[in-house]
Amino acid sequence: MKSYLHVTIATALVCSLSFNCYAANQQSLNDEANPKSMSSAVNSDASTSTISPNNEGISREKFVGHWQGQLNVSEKQTIDFVFNIENQESGLVATLDVPAQNQFGLQFDSVSQIGTSITLVLNAAGIRYEGTLEKNTIKGVYQQGSFSATVDLVKTQIKVTRQAKPQDPSPTPKYTVEEVNFLNEKEGHTLAGTLFIPDQPFTHTAIILSGSGPTQRDGDIVGHKLYAVLADLLTKKGIAVLRFDDRGVGESGGEYASATSEDFASDANAALRFLKHHDTVASSKIGYIGHSEGSLIAAIALANKKNTSADFFISLAGPSTTGGEVLIDQSYLIQKVRGIASSELEKDDKLQRKLIQAVAQNRSSHDIKALMSAAGIPAPQQEAQVSQLTSVWMQYFIKTDPKDYLKTLSLPVFAVHGARDLQVPVRQNINGFIRSIDKQWITYKIYPNLNHLLQPADKGLPEEYAAISTTLSPEVVEDISLWLTQQ
Repeated sequence: MKSYLHVTIATALVCSLSFNCYAANQQSLNDEANPKSMSSAVNSDASTSTISPNNEGISREKFVGHWQGQLNVSEKQTIDFVFNIENQESGLVATLDVPAQNQFGLQFDSVSQIGTSITLVLNAAGIRYEGTLEKNTIKGVYQQGSFSATVDLVKTQIKVTRQAKPQDPSPTPKYTVEEVNFLNEKEGHTLAGTLFIPDQPFTHTAIILSGSGPTQRDGDIVGHKLYAVLADLLTKKGIAVLRFDDRGVGESGGEYASATSEDFASDANAALRFLKHHDTVASSKIGYIGHSEGSLIAAIALANKKNTSADFFISLAGPSTTGGEVLIDQSYLIQKVRGIASSELEKDDKLQRKLIQAVAQNRSSHDIKALMSAAGIPAPQQEAQVSQLTSVWMQYFIKTDPKDYLKTLSLPVFAVHGARDLQVPVRQNINGFIRSIDKQWITYKIYPNLNHLLQPADKGLPEEYAAISTTLSPEVVEDISLWLTQQ
């Protein structure tokens, strides 16, 4: 679940790139130098670099290599990262590594170089870096929305790579792997994904819908490939699975930055229509598996009776309270579990509620800044927070109540939740599913020791995610498989 509402804005880089902004508030992002969540899962095709006819004798090769930088997000917090720049026939291309988050190979959309100047752009995350080569250093400015910071890059010979996890899929699986593309006819863009098909007769096909933040099909989350692992384990149990890059991310077309959950639901329905006409899977029962915000997206898609005819819906750690309530609850719980003093906890909770209410009431940026000023938040941090709070996605998320969609459902639903989920707290959210959906359709299960990613966890804090060797509890996969055989 995208998060962010702590009084310290801090991690602009992390919050946009890391998997679906999965940390539950800005402080949590800082603490783990984390990131959807927030993700990152930004893996876009690099475009041809722009080369000036008069390049002042500066070769592109001068920029090739691993360039290490440090982003100062606050007085006490920094994030180290590396730009990996290569020279290909089409021009310069680049990827971004954030080792502390276990995020590697995040592809920039474009790299342009004119003389000693270079510009790198990552559209889905709204990131732009402009620098100038001076001897062995690139001196420049990192920008993301209203956030801006000076960042100098120094060439390094060290290349840190992602460490494989025990549940990572085999490169030579014993099932069919099909790379697919399908059209969202309503909006005119093409989405790219991967379809796993069992090599034995099967009766069900699942479409994985990702959580918040720009996410590619594998679901890269602090070193884990959550959706690749989920697809692999289900396919081994005889269930076909489609997962795809978010619009504007990876190999998918469309624009991510201006999209809301409703727009992503349109993409979900496009995936369903595609599978309904796929020769191999069309005769099977087809439905959605939505994780975190992906559960809300599925509910919206399913409520549109004219555009969907799904056969089942599985919610993994999905919300049933408004996005505003989710953000307030997660901020409070995570800080409480961290041991924040009760006086500070109460003070921060009051601020979060005021800010969320201001957004829900369509208050102006000026009014929101006034609330922040009264709470003692420095002006530079105000700009960054207001930019996020007033984004199209955030406004829609804060105001939307999933129960409005859940109560319209009349198909089998399996709601799965971890009791140690601090990002979409279990009690109020699982209750929303139970109360909104007719009892003939709803099945639910709460796992005592699982967190928001459905990993076995100690406290459930977001900073634990990367250190847990298990990507996804096998018990959850077993239960999904068993439940589907009964539908």
